[in-house]
Amino acid sequence: MNIATLHEHDCEEHSEEFTSTAEKPYHYVGSGLGNVYLVGVKYWICSVCEKQSAIIPQLNQLLASIARTIVEKSSPLRGEQVRFLRKRLAKRSKEFSALVGVTPERYSSIEKSEQLSEGRDKLVRFIYRVFSRDRKLKEALVHTDQIEQWLLSLHGRGARECIRGTWLGARSKRWRVEQTPLPACA
Repeated sequence: MNIATLHEHDCEEHSEEFTSTAEKPYHYVGSGLGNVYLVGVKYWICSVCEKQSAIIPQLNQLLASIARTIVEKSSPLRGEQVRFLRKRLAKRSKEFSALVGVTPERYSSIEKSEQLSEGRDKLVRFIYRVFSRDRKLKEALVHTDQIEQWLLSLHGRGARECIRGTWLGARSKRWRVEQTPLPACA
């Protein structure tokens, strides 16, 4: 197929509809995270250019649930997860770097890093808990024993994880989001 044909087609005319399943989840790259997979969503793939599109119900609830899962997971944060949390707080990187206590240049390298230092990791999670509108995350800040237990549980070692969101249906209008071992999603 020539390149001109690729640019002249209508994806809607050439798309096939699918519904993601537990066995074949939809890889949701629109989150900005490379490890998010969704179950129970409709999506389309263009047979000409292979572009994908999906209908993601209750998107804000899904993104909030992903953020909560990231903050509560015990394994270390990666740079892309820090960027995701910062964007959920609607902070520019310069503003967030000041909260974390580093220069904007250093902060830029944090968002590109594979893993944060334990202290920086805990600080980013704590900042998200304080500034987010997530009631569940904020409620845990009221109880000092819960804060201590949470901070001590962070940085457990383990395999890289993926985040699986399962749409529970139009009736409940809710997402169940959980962290699972990486091979379970892909």
